[in-house]
Amino acid sequence: MLHRHPSKRIMPNVWMAPGGKREFNEGLFECARREIFEETGLKIKNLRVKVAGNAYMKDIDLELYFHFILADWDSGELVEEADNGILEWLTPEEMAQKENLLPEIRQLLPYLFDGTDRVISCKAVYEEGIKMTEFLIEDPF
Repeated sequence: MLHRHPSKRIMPNVWMAPGGKREFNEGLFECARREIFEETGLKIKNLRVKVAGNAYMKDIDLELYFHFILADWDSGELVEEADNGILEWLTPEEMAQKENLLPEIRQLLPYLFDGTDRVISCKAVYEEGIKMTEFLIEDPF
């Protein structure tokens, strides 16, 4: 699923996965469940970390730490339009066709849905907006 954020302050009009910030003393999976429910109306189960990474946005001197978490649907109905944008169910191939797809998602697509339990660590650097100038998947060896 991708979530289009038409009015996000940092990256407007960008297709990205639903998500948000962890609250004080909130666990990673607790946060994922809350954010997914708040943004999509869905409850999820069988959560597993697929990517851990960081992104540095040079133009605003901001570093973000993020996780991509895979999960299964548990219950609820998808809200097609949320406060932060439009929600769509897409295949990995359909995601790759989105023009304003967050560049790190484009780089991670081959790994996100590879069917393995492998966890990826990565980092990205953005010069301005979604202009990514560096992307690195770390070698665990």
